[in-house]
Parts: sequence; C-alpha cells; structure tokens
Amino acid sequence: MNKCCIQTQQSSNILDIYNSSSSSNNNKSSNCNGSMSNDDDYPVTITDATRLHMERRVRAAYEFFDRILRLYDVSQLIFCFNGGKDCTVLLDLLMRYCREHGIASRDIPMLYIESDDSFAEIDDFVVHCVRRYDVNLIKYKDSLKVALTHMTEDMPRIKAVFVGSRNTDPYCQHLQPMQKTDSDWPDIMRLNPLLEWSYHDIWHYIHMHKVPYCQLYAQGYTSIGYRSNTLPNPHLQHSSCSPANPAAAAAAAAVACFKPAWELADPTTERAGRLNRK
Repeated sequence: MNKCCIQTQQSSNILDIYNSSSSSNNNKSSNCNGSMSNDDDYPVTITDATRLHMERRVRAAYEFFDRILRLYDVSQLIFCFNGGKDCTVLLDLLMRYCREHGIASRDIPMLYIESDDSFAEIDDFVVHCVRRYDVNLIKYKDSLKVALTHMTEDMPRIKAVFVGSRNTDPYCQHLQPMQKTDSDWPDIMRLNPLLEWSYHDIWHYIHMHKVPYCQLYAQGYTSIGYRSNTLPNPHLQHSSCSPANPAAAAAAAAVACFKPAWELADPTTERAGRLNRK
C-alpha cells in the first residue's frame, strides 16, 4: 500500500466539535466484514486541553480548505486515500467541510491505489468509506507515481491532490502545505493540510468525532503498508505475550497480544512494525 505522501525526496468524554446535521449518519458503524472499528469499543478520555488543541487543528484545516477553494475550482481537486488513519482523518475533515459549505461529496473524487499485496481489511475499509461518505472512487493499480500519471491523462482537469501526509512521515519532513510535484512526477499540486498534526492528534480526532477506522489499528498496527512488510508494533505488545518470531507476532494480533494503536507512548516508534523490503 502506497503511503499517501507523494515523495519529493476517567469517564469517556467523546466530543463532536461541529454537531453537524449529518452527525447521526457520520456516527453510524457497520461490521463491513470485520474490517472496521469504532471508538465506542475502546473509550478514551479527552481532556479540555486536548479538546481546545484539536479545535485549533480543525480550524486551521478549514482555513486551508478555504484558501484552496479560492485558488482552484472544486472540479480541479481530488484526494488520495489509502485506508490508513491519516487519510481517514483527512477524508472525514474534508467531507465535514464540504457539507458545511454546500459542496456535494462526490464533487471531489477519491483516488485509491490497488495492490495485490494490500490487507483485505484495508480494501474492505475503503469500500466502507466510499459508501459512508458517498464519494466517487477512482482506482488505479500500480505505484502512486504511475497512477498519478494515468490519472492526469484520464482526468486532465485535476490540478491538485489532497494527501494525508504528516511531516514525521518518510520524505515529508521538508514538505510544504502546498507544493508542486518534482519534475519527474506528473505536474500536480500537493495539498497537505495535516502536515503539523502529530500521531496523537490523529487519534484524538478519530475518538472525538467517532470516526470509524480500519480494525488493524485495534490489533496493534500503527503504520500500515503492505501485508509483506507490516506487522503489529512491538512496542504495543503485552508483556504476557512473547511470540518467538515476526510471523508468530502477526498471528498473535488476532488473540489480543497487542494494545491498540492509540496507546503507543512514543510516537517516534510509529513505524516500528514496518519491515525493510529487500
């Protein structure tokens, strides 16, 4: 699964900031073949300080969307989605904004890159999101670079793509909120509203807004790539579970040997479950 980044080198206190008229629809959850979870199953405490911090984050994202729509027509925009937590937050933010500003959900299509090596849970979750948010799905099957090349040929009106990159992601530490692709990439503007968001900001937003997410995160996965290079994060393993090898670690996720992703104490270890491909 390609990362959304286009590379250039004690009681539960669940809050809804906007109380959207569509919130009852947004808070719906379905089994989706077991591919998705909702924070109702894993209540967390949101402090007042966290709530205020996240209100500022959301406000800044909305201001970013405002700027983008002064520069581009809605028909020139698309968003990249890979089923991961960051892109899930981006999707929910963007769709909330669209509802509040009278923009149809299908006006900004979703770009998804298929892979034979993707998790079935991710593929199913993407299907769930398409139905939940009523978005227009555009699929390609190749690398992100090749997919964008085909997309710009098939949809020449598209001039900018929203991506869920954060500046702690690989190759993204120097990325700007708006930045053109490199010269050897298709000519398109990258839009990065979540650059300054932290790992825990992402989970705070998901819990505050009851946003469904792929169930793999509840099984100890913190950064999801391909099946061949992603395991549960070892920093979330319960001390009572000691799988002897990585393969056993993956199997152990199914028997609750790992804490959920949002309990990761050190966000710098977010990608500890990723294996280097040879």
